[in-house]
Amino acid sequence: MNSQENKELVMSPDLILYNAKIITVDEKFTIAQAVAIKDGRFVAVGASNQILSLARESTKTLDLEGKTVIPGFIDGHFRLLDRATAQKYGANISLSESVGDILDAVREAAARIPKGQVITSNSGWFPQMLQEGRDPTKEELDAVAPEHPVILRGEYIYLNSYALKQFKITKNTPQPEYGWIEKDPVTGEPTGVLMGDAAKLLDGVHLKFSAEQKRNALLWALGECAKAGVTSIREGGISIPDLRFYHQLYREGKLPIRVSAQLSLNMSLPISEILSNFEQFYLNNPFGDRWFQIDRASYIFADDEYNRSNLSTPIYNQRVPEERVRRFHSSRDGSTEKIEQIITGMAKLGISGGILAGGDLAIDEVLDILDRVNDLYPLSDRRWIISQLFYPQERHLAKMKKLGVVLTPMWHHYYYYPALEVYHGKTVAQTMDPFKMLIESGVPVGLGSDISSIPLNYFTAIYFLHTRNTWKWGLVNPDQGISREQALRLLTINNAYVTFEEKEKGSIECGKLADLVVISDDIMTVTAEKIPLIKPLLTIINGQVVYSVWTTN
Repeated sequence: MNSQENKELVMSPDLILYNAKIITVDEKFTIAQAVAIKDGRFVAVGASNQILSLARESTKTLDLEGKTVIPGFIDGHFRLLDRATAQKYGANISLSESVGDILDAVREAAARIPKGQVITSNSGWFPQMLQEGRDPTKEELDAVAPEHPVILRGEYIYLNSYALKQFKITKNTPQPEYGWIEKDPVTGEPTGVLMGDAAKLLDGVHLKFSAEQKRNALLWALGECAKAGVTSIREGGISIPDLRFYHQLYREGKLPIRVSAQLSLNMSLPISEILSNFEQFYLNNPFGDRWFQIDRASYIFADDEYNRSNLSTPIYNQRVPEERVRRFHSSRDGSTEKIEQIITGMAKLGISGGILAGGDLAIDEVLDILDRVNDLYPLSDRRWIISQLFYPQERHLAKMKKLGVVLTPMWHHYYYYPALEVYHGKTVAQTMDPFKMLIESGVPVGLGSDISSIPLNYFTAIYFLHTRNTWKWGLVNPDQGISREQALRLLTINNAYVTFEEKEKGSIECGKLADLVVISDDIMTVTAEKIPLIKPLLTIINGQVVYSVWTTN
């Protein structure tokens, strides 16, 4: 075989998509007409006639008739397995609009789940989102599921009377060291609301699912992601036992989309045990391959939910005593000193992690810790993540750039904004998620979802990022709207950077993994109001069709 024949064999594509508007999301945001794929990678991108000239008898071709193509979506932070299992086998109450919606979901679950067995739920709702502005009462839960212990997940844990009796939670039950059992101020009887570590009284029954249930839920959820145009998912914080479900599918060749994971971390362990575990069990991250990898070795909490954000302004409407606010979760709460010891130990070993820091003071604290550690063990190439960060300020930017941190804020405030306003006040809440400031500063920014509902609409995310218009509550911090191009980068190439994979995926360029989505409308030109109505028509991962509304020939 001569060199020309060999070159033609190598370049002979498996698949060509042509007559399209291909938004490559490369450095110049190039628009092409066609793309050729071979052995799971893009081998040519350009004009239709140029790319079609590469076709051979074995090459499949698909005329997209002017449709738009984008790189596959990458979700930078999504607790997929946990959300999927709870949604599939519990009551689906995520994004409920009223107390009535929640009660209807519990009633449906009661008809499906044998009497006496626990009815749990996914989360993804806040009382402030509901029409009534409150959570369901134990009496309302009693009415729709009198013969089941009900344990709903949300901002807190919500029980009916059956569950309170089953777990022997009474007016005489002492408050735990961490967390809070809410009790009626008049009668002293428990209201059914458990906060923080008070949930340990349930012995985790609301989180226990069989291996078969977890596997089935995971396969279903991964398939739903592919239908939504997602080609890679990043688990934001997962235990090693749960990670094994992904690993099993990976070994069997049954992962339909790519998976990267950040491991969770139990902060309640002694510091010596935490550091010893790192030395014994963790390799320098990332490790794995392009289908399945671990990108960070821990997820550390510097602050927590909206009602516990470390802010320079007051937090309103607390439901727990003030001294309990920073004593909620023993597995999350740690002193600044302990957090610094953990980060220092990790940096010494050459591994990195993610840190949740929502409030501006928490971000200050995290950056100061990382700066001190950086003096001992340079961090700029380790890409430490700061996650959530509701309220980053201009004062944070220079240090972020110096330390090489990567930011993964969430787009879930499209739905959850009312909780910020209730706890932080409207003036502060209207400054949340300053994406434009972050992007223009040059700090690397990815994007997570962290929403409990499956499947998600990632075109809604782009709509929110661009317009700053929320689900039902109007514009929020509208000056921080970003362009459609910037929004698309956050959900593709920027999230590839989050997982150390920007040279492998996230854009449609020669040599990169062939992950793309054909969509129903042109995301760059359709009116803003129609962006959430865009639908994935074809999802290709590694050059293979994993979802299609068409028959591809």
